[in-house]
Amino acid sequence: MSTLSTAVRPRVWIGCLACYNGGTLRGDWYDADIANLVTPEDLHGRATGHEELWVFDHENFHGTLDGECSPHEAAEIAEALADLSDDETGAFAAWAEVFGGQSDRADWVEKFRDDYRGFHDNEADFAREWFEETSDPEEVARLTVWPFRDIDWESASHELFTGGFLAERAPGGIYVFHAC
Repeated sequence: MSTLSTAVRPRVWIGCLACYNGGTLRGDWYDADIANLVTPEDLHGRATGHEELWVFDHENFHGTLDGECSPHEAAEIAEALADLSDDETGAFAAWAEVFGGQSDRADWVEKFRDDYRGFHDNEADFAREWFEETSDPEEVARLTVWPFRDIDWESASHELFTGGFLAERAPGGIYVFHAC
């Protein structure tokens, strides 16, 4: 099992579903990466006939978890987050919202890193950087002189973002993902 390296760990409030359905809240906060290990006996402090637990609240999931879920689901997401650097969590949350349902959670981080193309000021900035990184250096040098230096990168970016790239808004810029 991974351990989270970030200072702010995802946490979940796990409650007993039988107690909840009976009108009582019985539960506690746990680190999310061990949520799947919590038992009804842990919540009740004794043996019990209650069997089902549920995550009723959560914090520090960076937008990757919406609403209630099973403890197993919370632990899977927490494990994925544990493999990310602090700089990747915002982009990962944006990616998970768009693409997360398309892949198995066990492969989330690997798929995210395959798709993620970085944080950029805007689409035109990405288009210019993408061109410079993927083109022959002689071609890039030739295009920095007139008349080529006045390339309309905003228009050029339109082609990229209708042909395989996706931009998700973020504070101060965009996260860019390869969408194919």
